[in-house]
Amino acid sequence: MKEILVAVDEHPHAQRIVDNAIQLANAISAKILLTYVVTKKEVPEKYRDIHGDALPEHYNQDLFRRALGPLMKKIEAAGLKYEGIVEVGDPAKVIIKTAESRGVIFIVIGIHGFRGLSRLRALGNVPRNVIEGASVPVLAVP
Repeated sequence: MKEILVAVDEHPHAQRIVDNAIQLANAISAKILLTYVVTKKEVPEKYRDIHGDALPEHYNQDLFRRALGPLMKKIEAAGLKYEGIVEVGDPAKVIIKTAESRGVIFIVIGIHGFRGLSRLRALGNVPRNVIEGASVPVLAVP
């Protein structure tokens, strides 16, 4: 089955990203791979010392429920197949690596919080790195 990777964070803009991903997935009959990447600096110090890059299962479950739970309910209500993933690392690198390893056909990512020329300059971070490094088409949701 075809898959599209949908990268979200806890910003309210994630709802809009998922809405666009639902439209795309419906149009091409694809499964949604909803991905949330935690940077290493966001991992509490007590977990970094003990677990390194691997988070304890309960921490992943808490993140999953908080960040992806409402979004997955929205996807489920649309009648689409989906999977949720929480990863740790550099967001752009993890998104690209996951897209390649899963053989996705699209990546959907958001660009938010900026208007006009500021939006173009903002593409110097995760969205820009994903767009430049991805081997599949990237839908950047404003």
